[in-house]
Amino acid sequence: MATLSFDHPLLGPVTIVERRGSQKLSARWTNGQLRVNVPAGLTRSQISAAIDRHISDFEAIRPAPRYHDGLVIDIPGANVTETDPTFAIAIMTDPRIDSKPLVTTSTEGNHLRFNLLVSPKTDFRDPAVQERLDHTVKLAGRNLAPRIIIPRARLIASRLGLRVDKWETAHGTSVLGTCYPRQRRIRLSYLNVFLTPELRDYIIYHELAHLTEPGHTPTFHALCDRYCGGRERELIRKLHSYPWPVNR
Repeated sequence: MATLSFDHPLLGPVTIVERRGSQKLSARWTNGQLRVNVPAGLTRSQISAAIDRHISDFEAIRPAPRYHDGLVIDIPGANVTETDPTFAIAIMTDPRIDSKPLVTTSTEGNHLRFNLLVSPKTDFRDPAVQERLDHTVKLAGRNLAPRIIIPRARLIASRLGLRVDKWETAHGTSVLGTCYPRQRRIRLSYLNVFLTPELRDYIIYHELAHLTEPGHTPTFHALCDRYCGGRERELIRKLHSYPWPVNR
């Protein structure tokens, strides 16, 4: 299986994969880049011609950029007190911005908004642009995590009568929570700020249940389900299908 990569003036980075036994062209977009499977034996000029013939087809299946002008990511607060603030992260083009993005904040009542201002010339389809925006949005989430996740976790533990000696926010993306029962220490990923409040609480309940049951045994799930008010399975399904507003 041979591969070829090049930059197309309209499609951007394209990876060509030669597949023996294939009789037709197929394609998919992955992380903003086009991957095209072609039958074996085609010359480079034949491949280029085929790509040009199917530009409209490729554009039709191109996913919309995750980050785009006008995007607003709402982030509910900790919901510990009635005065807890809520947050949002917004991406907007601004004619005053030439190249480097600028982050500003605005406040309205108990609502704090982070405005990520970018140049009107920004090509949101560029994978490099998407990666930079993803990094900036996640950085805002990391800064918010101690204000949102930890106070909520402490409140839930207190309501359940459970002792946690140390709460921490973690920077991992694949693991949303980790419990160390012997140290009575729990780490919660900053990415939890991008979940809905009920899913945030589920992650906290899950880790609190590990204080008593370290493994994922039937006893653990029964305990976690009790903490969740009988909704463990429902919340697991929602978490598995959750449309994350950031790359994970």
